[in-house]
Amino acid sequence: METCCLGGTNIPKSPKYSQRRSPVWQRLPIAWNDLEAKRTLRLNFCRPDQAERSSGRSANCRNYFQYHAQCVPKSIDMAVNPQHFVHFLERIGHTIREANGLYWCNTQRGVYSSFPFHRDVDATKVDLGSVLKRDGLIARFGCPVEQGVESFRIICDNPNYDFPLLRSRTRTQVRRGLEACRVAQVDFSLLQQHAIPLNADTLVRQGRKVPSNLTSYWTRYYLEAAQTEGAEAWAAFVGNSLAAYLISFTIEDVANLLIVRSSLQFLDAFPNNALLYRFVYDRMRSGDVKQISYGYESIQAGLGSLDQFKTGMGFRQAPAGQRIELAGWVRPLVNRFTMPLAKRVLKQFGEGETTAKLNGILEWYQAQPALSGKPVQLRAA
Repeated sequence: METCCLGGTNIPKSPKYSQRRSPVWQRLPIAWNDLEAKRTLRLNFCRPDQAERSSGRSANCRNYFQYHAQCVPKSIDMAVNPQHFVHFLERIGHTIREANGLYWCNTQRGVYSSFPFHRDVDATKVDLGSVLKRDGLIARFGCPVEQGVESFRIICDNPNYDFPLLRSRTRTQVRRGLEACRVAQVDFSLLQQHAIPLNADTLVRQGRKVPSNLTSYWTRYYLEAAQTEGAEAWAAFVGNSLAAYLISFTIEDVANLLIVRSSLQFLDAFPNNALLYRFVYDRMRSGDVKQISYGYESIQAGLGSLDQFKTGMGFRQAPAGQRIELAGWVRPLVNRFTMPLAKRVLKQFGEGETTAKLNGILEWYQAQPALSGKPVQLRAA
């Protein structure tokens, strides 16, 4: 494969965005001897009147897929031990605790969330003392629907993931993205050199504040992720430029999409669509994972468009409960009498991300059902 040099790093060579590229159906990561995939390719990318005239393309396509069969990203072993992710989080500065057979991470100051993310927690058995200790104020976790606020996890668990699962408008965007972008699994060293500006671009596009330690944090993140079993990075390139990237951590047999970032400059090339499609297609057909998780419904209000993007890309909303528990000394301070005052105080801090999340925590805490004290049957999503 031809390569080009991007700041000293070799990446697959890609023509400039404005130049004509080979048809999408010639560049998908599918083995040519997969007859079902071959039929799908013709269905999705060839007009009916072209089907009988496609024999002239067959030799080129066969060579392409035979070649790329040797370039399939290294598979991740099934059932990756959660300890690998635990050690990664600790190395980048998080506090991790073990309780109730799960791990709990301080995702924000004073806020602890459980993982593996696909496991439910019986809320009646959560040992808050072991989870929160002295520094924790809030515990947030997934639970059976009847124990929490009715919510969902965004997942893809269809091993035959392909274009028919996408929303019609999204299929057009994915095709355009695949025409404009080259997608490949990449080393974390490439992200260290070229991806940090994309983190800032994404924060700006989402109306969030760019922290002063952006460069140091992400440099450390990439370095440590490179040493973590189950971590993988994928990127979409427009010409020789990095347009989007994602980072996934496989925990047990679930690939967790934790980071998806893109450049403002290339949004009209639909790099996120191309990147997600290629990643999900490859991972679901690899046989190494049973599902890909895009996380829980956000506790922050006003992010419905982001959820629509995910479901448009073929993910589904698997029903789940989410529950908020407060430290013992905080609980008496949060009740139906103090809640209106707390919300008025939060308004004084503006409409930032932290304020929105705190509002969400208060609203969910107020809305969730009281626990009966009876244990429930747990299920993995």
